[in-house]
Amino acid sequence: MAQGDSGADSGPGPATPLEQLQRSFVDLRFGMFLHFGILTYTGSWGAPNLDISMFNPTQLDPNQWADAAVSAGMKFGVLTTRHHDGFALWNSQVSDFDVGAIAWQGGQGDVVRAYVDAFRAHGLLPGLYYSVWDSTHPVGGTSTNENPPVTADQLAYVKAQLTELLTSYGPIPLLIFDGWGWKMGHRQVPYQEIRALVKSLQPDCLLLDNSHLMSPWESDLAGIEEAQGNAFVPADNTFPAVQMQKINATGGNDWFWAPNLGNVMTVATIVDQHLKRIEPLWTNFLLNCPPNRDGLLPPEIVSRLAEVGAAWAPDTSRPPLPAQPPQIDVAYDPVTAVATSGPSTYAVDGKDDWYYYSVWESAGVLPQSVTADLGQERPDVSVLNYVPRYVAQVGPSTDGAITAYQVYVSSDGAAFTMVASGEWPVNGLMKTASFAPVAARYVRLEATAVNGTNVAATELAVGAGR
Repeated sequence: MAQGDSGADSGPGPATPLEQLQRSFVDLRFGMFLHFGILTYTGSWGAPNLDISMFNPTQLDPNQWADAAVSAGMKFGVLTTRHHDGFALWNSQVSDFDVGAIAWQGGQGDVVRAYVDAFRAHGLLPGLYYSVWDSTHPVGGTSTNENPPVTADQLAYVKAQLTELLTSYGPIPLLIFDGWGWKMGHRQVPYQEIRALVKSLQPDCLLLDNSHLMSPWESDLAGIEEAQGNAFVPADNTFPAVQMQKINATGGNDWFWAPNLGNVMTVATIVDQHLKRIEPLWTNFLLNCPPNRDGLLPPEIVSRLAEVGAAWAPDTSRPPLPAQPPQIDVAYDPVTAVATSGPSTYAVDGKDDWYYYSVWESAGVLPQSVTADLGQERPDVSVLNYVPRYVAQVGPSTDGAITAYQVYVSSDGAAFTMVASGEWPVNGLMKTASFAPVAARYVRLEATAVNGTNVAATELAVGAGR
């Protein structure tokens, strides 16, 4: 993950080992989140069909953003290419709800291009953000109160826009998804297909979905949105992670600029309470710095970032990222699940939100098990991930956490073979079971010991390891 990669368009090369990418990423330590779009002007979060003619950043200057990032000691950025409202900051060929459809810069404007060029020119890595939920087209409904099925045309639209972003702007080291796991779930918009698409276009692009889980379930990085209940990376974290927070955490219009920007964080809050606290936990701090309606960072943010840069430097004595457990490279989405007791589909629905977590909970004596059906036999199943119970507006819990397990596989759903067994520590972090690649359609996780009374699972994920 070298600094200042060329912006030239090119086909994908061989994939760098995932753990090597993660190791390089956490060494970046500090980045700038840039929430910018039609919400900068309208202040109507998630609403469909906003008046996009209002978008008019007459002094747009991503070089100013990059200068401020460099002054703070940041090494990467993430731009909201399209938020929940569906307004795209590039001229998408599959939408008229974008910068190409308005008078700004004669319909020739491209914020994404200006951003990636400016950040690369300053030696910064340009990451992108993309919301799967689009209330205008719509994908996932027009509001948080509805969740209709995603059609084939809507899925094709999402894939087309991702293809544009990942083939038109050179190497993209990080892609943050939002409005997916917590909105419609990773099955309604199939994680397996989206991950395969991204990796086929940019094999070295790390994926993170803002799922409100503190472990890297169906992601290459764990993501912690601090604004949701003051969430913080766990003190025993060993996963590569990103913690996200607003520089104006006490005011403003959610993550976008607004006239009531509020007070920006103090230097001590940014440096001592964030950077120095999470750096030893292999967690990058992604600090949101929203551009204003002119397309510029407000002066109070610019000056604060320079002060941060004068007060902080990376701790070069920090040990490298610990060796990671086997990780899923090729994801296989379960289509359904059965269990010895309890609502089994909750363990494989791929849907989780800070305000509601769907959790499979068993009833009865041990052993208890849940069996995921992958829909068809897969040739090389070798990794199972298990996320223990999460509690709404609280976070991870150890109640019902599996402490001893066995994993079985089957091709026909009748004859099962045990492929792994072991013990897991009692904590709320994601657990991994790995085994030699095997052809299987059904994968069963059986709990033989549990912390508490009933076995609980927020999510299971299955795939081929790397």
